[in-house]
Amino acid sequence: MAANGHATTPGAGWAAPKYEVQVKSERFKFNAAHFVAFPGYRERLHGHNYTCSVRVFGPLSEHDGYVLDFGDVKKATRRVCEQLNERFLCPCLADALAITRNKKNVEIVCEDASFFSMPEADCAMLPLKHSTAEELAALVWRRVIDELGVEKLVKRGITALEVSVAEAPSQEARYTRPLAGYDPREEVPVSLPSPGACCSQFAVPCRPPAAP
Repeated sequence: MAANGHATTPGAGWAAPKYEVQVKSERFKFNAAHFVAFPGYRERLHGHNYTCSVRVFGPLSEHDGYVLDFGDVKKATRRVCEQLNERFLCPCLADALAITRNKKNVEIVCEDASFFSMPEADCAMLPLKHSTAEELAALVWRRVIDELGVEKLVKRGITALEVSVAEAPSQEARYTRPLAGYDPREEVPVSLPSPGACCSQFAVPCRPPAAP
């Protein structure tokens, strides 16, 4: 040890080594339309070519030398991206939209009286308040965890995951969270009303039925 009390041996005084792996792929992408809305504001409808990446934190397995198999992460992330690809990202917990089902279409009324009607099959009905990159990153995090299997991750000693969602090369949101305490049941189920009815949880009242 040096006279100033600093360690002279490389690594001396460090905590135990930590491992993390990052998985990126050209196939971690989804092309989708959306608009962000909150009380007093609404974006115009537009789209992005979203890309994702995943970082996994945990110990090195003495059995196989992995933190987590890259192949497993790739499969899980691709499946999540496929669920969102070529769809309108509909934030079903929005507080500035009235969202209803009309036969096979999803209808959305905004505060400014703008009206959208899209085939439900073309929509990803998401348990989000806003379809921002930040909230999408948290959604993708949960769904990647569910695809991988939380019990498997805990058994391997995985401590945390980070998911990034980028709308463009220069704008990216990241969601990092410890695995401890995660409950797969925390995602709110999406439930739309029957045709002609309104969702009472939405702040904006639905349009009155048309006169006969």
